[in-house]
Amino acid sequence: MKADSEKIEWLIKNCSQYEISKATGVAQANLSHLKAGTRKIENLSLKVASKLTEYAEELKRADSNS
Repeated sequence: MKADSEKIEWLIKNCSQYEISKATGVAQANLSHLKAGTRKIENLSLKVASKLTEYAEELKRADSNS
């Protein structure tokens, strides 16, 4: 498991909360708090941060292959 705050920030800025939630299983409420700044990435569990990092990497790979 790995977590990358820069990739998570990119994901939150570039994808809808619904899309991220559907793909990762992370609750939309958590994503909403991250986007609003009421919750910090550092305070996410490693499991959640890892899921978000993996999804961001997946999207970036898909984008670079296009």
